[in-house]
Amino acid sequence: MKIARYRSMDGAERLGIVSRASGLELLVDVAKAAAVRGGAATPGSVMGLIEGGAAAMDATRELLAWAETRQDPLWIDDPDTVDWLTPVPEKSMFCAGRNFGRHLLESKQGNSASKLHSDFPTGFIKLGRTLVPHKSQVKRPADVQSLDYEVEIALVLGKAIDAQSDIDAASAIFGYTIFNDLSARECQLREMQNGMIMLGKNYPGFGPIGPYILTADEVPDPTALVLWLKVNGELRQQSDCRDLIFDFPHLVAFWSRFGLVPGDLISTGTPEGVALHHKPDPQAWYLKPGDYVEAGVQGIGVLETFIV
Repeated sequence: MKIARYRSMDGAERLGIVSRASGLELLVDVAKAAAVRGGAATPGSVMGLIEGGAAAMDATRELLAWAETRQDPLWIDDPDTVDWLTPVPEKSMFCAGRNFGRHLLESKQGNSASKLHSDFPTGFIKLGRTLVPHKSQVKRPADVQSLDYEVEIALVLGKAIDAQSDIDAASAIFGYTIFNDLSARECQLREMQNGMIMLGKNYPGFGPIGPYILTADEVPDPTALVLWLKVNGELRQQSDCRDLIFDFPHLVAFWSRFGLVPGDLISTGTPEGVALHHKPDPQAWYLKPGDYVEAGVQGIGVLETFIV
């Protein structure tokens, strides 16, 4: 299933499931459809679905099948007109760094190779409050001229897992969504001279994410996922996850040392093609007010962001 979290006209949070029964990609409002159908209880929110496990998933699939045969406008919403929310409420996000092979190679240009390694996953934390939904307007900070993009896949945790857990790491993954790790390079590079990354990744709005979660049962081979990014229609990044150094289960197992809970997010890192490493002049590729950014993952959708 493809799952959406959005706001209704009355301001209430809605759980939507994508329906293609009409040939269009439309959202079935789970709560409204369930109120008409009655019967088995279904979750009323994205977190209710995630935390409800297999029973909640089965009930939601049954409701979707019932709703698709009726196509009642009462419970159908148009994705082009809804007020989007982030796929999950404010949660912890753990971001891998230099985790695509070709991006690691481009990062080594002009750096000491001894300072860049891939012995174990490394990265940083993205504050939950920096995350913003599909179609957000993100303001370039006044002190930032080198605003960069990074298309990534973010996995959504469906089970609690820590270093002592005996569950398979892959089974803890609920689904996958799209993430654009916006970065203030001038700040980030100065921070990295001190061996840290924080502010350069966490200005307000620096975490566009969404619009959908594609559930893990529909992704039999995550390494086949293809991701790409365009700026004003120009393709800047494209890769598939076969180029990952550490795959999704490995990242879950590694970051589980923090003690992960349902709804937590882990991102893959980005493939090659960021503005920072563009030759001969990276400044020409940095984001500026007026730019329109599309970050896509085949099978999940397209995350749109407007730089202002």
